[in-house]
Amino acid sequence: MKKIILKATMLAIVCTASTTAAADNTGDTYFGAQYAIGSYNEDGFEEINPTALVGRFGKFFSDNFALEGRLGIGLQDDSIDIFGTDVSLEIDTLFGVYGVGHFNLNEASSVYGLIGFTRAETTVSAPGFTSESDDETGLSFGVGADIGIGNNVALNIEYTQYLNKSDFDFSAIGLGAVFSF
Repeated sequence: MKKIILKATMLAIVCTASTTAAADNTGDTYFGAQYAIGSYNEDGFEEINPTALVGRFGKFFSDNFALEGRLGIGLQDDSIDIFGTDVSLEIDTLFGVYGVGHFNLNEASSVYGLIGFTRAETTVSAPGFTSESDDETGLSFGVGADIGIGNNVALNIEYTQYLNKSDFDFSAIGLGAVFSF
């Protein structure tokens, strides 16, 4: 699955050089927000699903290529039972910079692939124990779609693999809106 997503991301970025788009995005700036449902997987443990609010800000440098920054904050932690103790994971912050290759479907909608780097800080806590914070940085990639619903407004859905380390991975499905100006 990860190889398919990576190939789709690379294809979308390659398409930026060869696609004649219906929309002229050059110079457009955009911002948006996503409600992200995370998926933290670590070998030997159940999946944990914390949520976050992710703000997006980007600028198109051609019809099909944008540079985007993101800042996210945790909304709700999630917990699993480990030997009778509830252990919670919370996203404290998420920061990233990405290249985004768009394939325009029409003047208002596109599918895209993204690749870049993310830094995430999380906190793990359990009753009776000291909470522990950790941060990780790594390569990120994903795919998504912006569906135009009005003047300079699009709904957004996205899958992003934010971190993929040897002992864990963290991905998210994001739902949100994007505003161009």
